[in-house]
Amino acid sequence: MKALSLHPDNAAAVAWGDKLVEYRTWQTKYRGPLLICASAKRQPGFLAGYALCVMNLEGIYHFPDGSYGWRFSPFPTGLSYHIEPVAVKGRQRLFNVDDVLIHPVGWEKQGQVDRAQAAEWLDKVYRPLIQS
Repeated sequence: MKALSLHPDNAAAVAWGDKLVEYRTWQTKYRGPLLICASAKRQPGFLAGYALCVMNLEGIYHFPDGSYGWRFSPFPTGLSYHIEPVAVKGRQRLFNVDDVLIHPVGWEKQGQVDRAQAAEWLDKVYRPLIQS
């Protein structure tokens, strides 16, 4: 699967549906599912060095200042397609991650989020991986 590294705070914002546009100085012709990875740069309170979710790269818009806005569209849950965190060594530009490493979480089923399971998953799986 095609993957993109973002700073950990931005990757988290994309994963939880708070950020649907990422600004870049470059573009790609690729459209479709995109694995969102948090770069290894540590930021207090955020997971670093892991793939977090899959979003749909819907389009890229060119701005007059020469930058590009990468527009992510959420999947039917209204959020992203969350995955079990998997350690990933990010790279600049788009890179590939083997599909066999990507496992959806158990609390997103048929477009519905089980919020109780999601909260439990955050405490048991996600938070222990965060380094301050």
